[in-house]
Amino acid sequence: MFQSVLSSRLRYFGRQLKTFVRASEWWGYKFSPLLATAYATASLIDTSIWLLLPCLLLLLLALTVGAVYVSLLNDWTDRSIDAAAGKSNRLAGKSTAFTSLILGLCVSIGLAFGFYFYALSPTISLWYLGAWIAYTLYSLPPFRLKTKGVWGVLADAAGAHFFPQLFTVALVSSWFDYTVPTGWWWATGIWALTCGIRNILWHQLSDVAADRQAGIDTFVTDFGERPAQRLGQWVVFPLEVLAFGFLLVVLARPLTLAALLGYAGLEAMRWKLWGQRPLVLAPNQRIVLNEYYITFYPLALLLSQAGRYPLDGTVILLHLLLFGGHIVVSAQNAYQIVNQLLRRLIR
Repeated sequence: MFQSVLSSRLRYFGRQLKTFVRASEWWGYKFSPLLATAYATASLIDTSIWLLLPCLLLLLLALTVGAVYVSLLNDWTDRSIDAAAGKSNRLAGKSTAFTSLILGLCVSIGLAFGFYFYALSPTISLWYLGAWIAYTLYSLPPFRLKTKGVWGVLADAAGAHFFPQLFTVALVSSWFDYTVPTGWWWATGIWALTCGIRNILWHQLSDVAADRQAGIDTFVTDFGERPAQRLGQWVVFPLEVLAFGFLLVVLARPLTLAALLGYAGLEAMRWKLWGQRPLVLAPNQRIVLNEYYITFYPLALLLSQAGRYPLDGTVILLHLLLFGGHIVVSAQNAYQIVNQLLRRLIR
């Protein structure tokens, strides 16, 4: 009886904590592609991901602290703005002492990680703390780059994608004492930055009405929706595809290309059967390739690795436990499409 009550309370606490730190907004969307980069770098080094497990745990813990800090800092600095825009804010009504305590705790843990990474390599520490600095400048007055047009776009993309991705490459390569080719660094950095820019433009396009109501200056409110979409579609996205394509070519893992074809087929069938056209950048709509980065790409890498290193099959199970929700959505869509096609054939 006691164990049942304790288990129920722990689950309730976990759900409340997940909601408080907005984990559903960043866990799978940001961390699954980050782990994919770790898997890809291990594959480039031609070594087992199983040997990387302690490093992956360290990676997740260090980045989770940063993500929690970002979520709380953003809510804290947006309280009055969210109220004006009619948005909910998790720190609305919370005392300054409470907010200072939890933010201070996050910063203390982040600095401890930063010092540890500096002992491993100054480069690793630079990439790790770079994400913290970028997001602090993004949210915190008087800098508050999120209201400074293009600087806000760059700061968000750097904090959420660029620095964490390069931190991942640096940590994995250091773990195996391997010098990653310069081309891999450049391609990962360009892909991460352009992917981040496209995602923050999507976020601003989706929030443009509320931002204008609250009087918030963003890149989209300053320059307009159409110029922002054109920038994302005709400049940012082609660079993103070229950089990511380079990574796939260097990896030379057939399963990643097969997974890309499978993803393209899924998108094509959604369009044909459900009218859900693949979109490069559109407000409040699923944008192309994100699902591949989150679900198809990491699984393809893990399956490819498991074919050479059997113990890496265990990592697949761990990945499914961590990001099963996103994988289930893609699997359900595929099942519904197959079921619909079979019904048409039967008729």
